[in-house]
Amino acid sequence: MPRLDAFLADLAKSGLVAPDELQKSLASTPPAPEPDAALNLARALVLHRKLTPYQAGKVLNGATKGFFLGDYRILRPLGEGGMGKVYLASRKDSADLVAIKVLPPKRAQEEAQALKRFRREMELSQRVRHSNLARTLDVGQQDEVHFMVLEYIPGQTLYDAVKQEPGGPLRVTDCARLFLKVVDGLEAAHQGGLVHRDIKPSNIMITPDGNALVLDLGLARATEDDKPLTKPNVVIGTLDYASPEQLVNASSADRRSDLYSLGCTIYFTLAGRAPFEGGDLVNKIFKQRMEDPELLEKVARGVPSAFAAIVRKLMAKDPDDRYQSCAELRPDLARWTDPAKVRAILGTEAEVARAFKPPPPEIDDIDLRLLADEWDEGHSLSIRDLGAAEPASAPMHRPVPPPVRAVVVPQGDRRAPPATTPSSTDRDDNRWLIQFIVAAVIVGLLAILAITLFA
Repeated sequence: MPRLDAFLADLAKSGLVAPDELQKSLASTPPAPEPDAALNLARALVLHRKLTPYQAGKVLNGATKGFFLGDYRILRPLGEGGMGKVYLASRKDSADLVAIKVLPPKRAQEEAQALKRFRREMELSQRVRHSNLARTLDVGQQDEVHFMVLEYIPGQTLYDAVKQEPGGPLRVTDCARLFLKVVDGLEAAHQGGLVHRDIKPSNIMITPDGNALVLDLGLARATEDDKPLTKPNVVIGTLDYASPEQLVNASSADRRSDLYSLGCTIYFTLAGRAPFEGGDLVNKIFKQRMEDPELLEKVARGVPSAFAAIVRKLMAKDPDDRYQSCAELRPDLARWTDPAKVRAILGTEAEVARAFKPPPPEIDDIDLRLLADEWDEGHSLSIRDLGAAEPASAPMHRPVPPPVRAVVVPQGDRRAPPATTPSSTDRDDNRWLIQFIVAAVIVGLLAILAITLFA
């Protein structure tokens, strides 16, 4: 724990608290012997809203830089993905909250492909504006730090809504209503010339007012792009939700590939698990390309077979057998938004899944409230209560246990699950491809041997 004079010096260097405000807080804080004096002042600054718990913890650990980026003041970490860290921030002259995605300078220097992808994401994310797509508000660079300023979306991911208590699979009617909003956002991206390539539960954010927004264009590509960044035979995306053709050649994936991923995501929402859960990388690739999942109506109670047929069509292995556009899918989903229709088919079975409830509104700085409660109760405060010295690895907004994602990618996921599994660079691409080819050859040889023996 630093002495008070060292804490004051670091705080002055950080620029987080104006000198006059610091003097007021210092004068109003009861004196305390070392080594508690600095901690008591940090607590007072947090309670008076001059510092966030994260900022106080960083300064107590000796940090004096990294609290400002361009015109924005960093408040606390939100998450971390393969392409960089995401922070909650506010404008210096405003209380409006934003999310800032930062590409670490070290990674930009070591991986030219990472910087190219980050710049591509900045460019593509500004093409489309829609109420069901997360917006990019600004892009910038400060010294060697590249960053994007994103719309901050309070709420929880669809993954959280299903997996975290008191979550669970949704009813068909609620699922249909929710995904109509997702379809609207995805259609806007498609009309803007983008293919998302990473539709999955953790990339759908549900807001307290019940809206749903599609997140993360980090793996998106422009349909007119004749110089794709993704090399041939490189697997990108999240294996639990990636289309068969995306696993073969991600550069050729079109909007129908996103619709396949959407089908996998609806399956998850109703069944509580991904269509091909478990297994290693090679096994997942094989199943996504060659096998059909268990029938949705069998693994998810309260799902009529007619609705499950919509999901099967979305997940057809041949893109020509799927819905060809979001516009084609929309009316089929809309037919299932009436609870009376589902009850007429299933009776009481229609009510076995949980009714959808949007996440509650976020408390105004829950960390601050908890600290205030602790202060009022006279409990002692430790440095841990003020935040770790470094941001923890976690997906945007809330910790999300990640679905398995591909690791042979030059770009990772923002949340993924991430904590997301770190993605590898292009140096690892051939290793996984070779494993897949070897597995396929072995399966083929076994099949020929069986035919020879039993013919």
